[in-house]
Amino acid sequence: MKATYVVHGFVQGVGYRAYVKGLAEKLGIGGIVMNQEDGSVLIIAQAPGADIEKFEKALKISPKRGMEVMHIEKQYENDEGNRAEIDFDSFQII
Repeated sequence: MKATYVVHGFVQGVGYRAYVKGLAEKLGIGGIVMNQEDGSVLIIAQAPGADIEKFEKALKISPKRGMEVMHIEKQYENDEGNRAEIDFDSFQII
């Protein structure tokens, strides 16, 4: 399954991308995380559905002072039986 998230809140300049990368690596999720010009953070993650669910729950957590997740937009693409457009071997901060 591939999931795309746009995370809104106080998520730039506070270590949120590093938090997301560490979380993804812990769960074995491939993908990318990057800042966007509007102050949000874009995340594209690819993994089995159960792992994506765990990842998504943890994205809502603000693990340190000064970081606050206010809203997450999400979109899913189920690639079971199909090759996803992008296959991620690792998780990277862009």
